[in-house]
Amino acid sequence: MKTAVFSTKPYDREFLTAGNAAAGHELVFVENRLRLDTVALAAGCPAVCAFVNDVLDGPVLRALHAAGTCFIAMRCAGYNNVELAVVRELGMQVARVPAYSPYAVAEHAVALLLALNRQVPRAWWRVRDGNFSIDGLMGVDLHGKTVGVIGTGTIGRIFAEIMLGFGCRVLAYDVRPDEALEARGVRYLPVEDLLAQSLVVSLHCRCCPRPGTCWIP
Repeated sequence: MKTAVFSTKPYDREFLTAGNAAAGHELVFVENRLRLDTVALAAGCPAVCAFVNDVLDGPVLRALHAAGTCFIAMRCAGYNNVELAVVRELGMQVARVPAYSPYAVAEHAVALLLALNRQVPRAWWRVRDGNFSIDGLMGVDLHGKTVGVIGTGTIGRIFAEIMLGFGCRVLAYDVRPDEALEARGVRYLPVEDLLAQSLVVSLHCRCCPRPGTCWIP
């Protein structure tokens, strides 16, 4: 199937080409974002592969449909940029990535924590300028410190487990406490108490859909 792949980066080309080797689809890589003024780049393609910043509102979907596109493959978990009512109206189909690796996200959060604690970005810039002073670059040992985790779904649970491995005391808040984490020593507290006792707080919860509806007190 001929597929227009929008918002293409070099790594998209690399991995999608490798993954398509056995399938044999015709992939047309487009660096531009998908929007009304770039729809013409998908002409003749029954399928379109889109990403998070591509526009798939009513006008774009109707233009795609008129040009022969009937299938939209989102290479992301989110689909909030797709106007599903119009998709149903036109009889098109949409697919998405079911999930990302929770380990990748949790480990990245730990990497950011370490970078901030040890002043890695500031140190990198100093070294580039030939400044090897360590003034202002001191971090602290995380071992023995208290880390708060707000939201202990899959990603938050993995983050908490990594922090336990670092020798941290881990506090948590979630509307549904994880018994397995509690068995490993994680203590669930109200948000106010968690914030008061934690040196580090990591958020692993969904954004509030609209003001005044946040599930965090």
